[in-house]
Amino acid sequence: MKKLVVYRIITYILLFIAAFLSVGVFSSILAALANPAALLPLFLMACIIIYTYCSWRMLVRGIDKNIPCAKTLRELIRVNGYVTLGLSALCLVSMIVISTQPGSLETILEQVRAAQPPGMKMTEQELISRTQFTMRFLMAYTALLVIHVILTFRIVKRNPQIFEEPVN
Repeated sequence: MKKLVVYRIITYILLFIAAFLSVGVFSSILAALANPAALLPLFLMACIIIYTYCSWRMLVRGIDKNIPCAKTLRELIRVNGYVTLGLSALCLVSMIVISTQPGSLETILEQVRAAQPPGMKMTEQELISRTQFTMRFLMAYTALLVIHVILTFRIVKRNPQIFEEPVN
């Protein structure tokens, strides 16, 4: 399927990032259990990781190898896709608003300065460049997630045979 080249590239980029996110999620589970307020962000990150893995599995097994996928995979893609789409769209809009309003970047920089440990000395330029890099990375990542979820939903809708049980 040559039409899926862009989808395939985005999938592998997201899978690479999801691998790093999963390390953070697994290392934060115990801390989140001690602080219930941290469970919601942990749950949202887990949804993004599960969505990314399930969409990759659908691509590799259902589309590339023509192996029928379980209907539960489709449901996992849908449920986690909706959560991923909502969170990504919210984050993307936030990053766009922050990048278009210069005063909001200053507010973020003040908060980052206040949160720095006393022994850590970063120059003003380093702080600005790291904050801008983080914002650009998050904007690109969330844009890729939004595009990927939309493409995945189209693939699932147009190819229901991927999730059909084989007739013996």
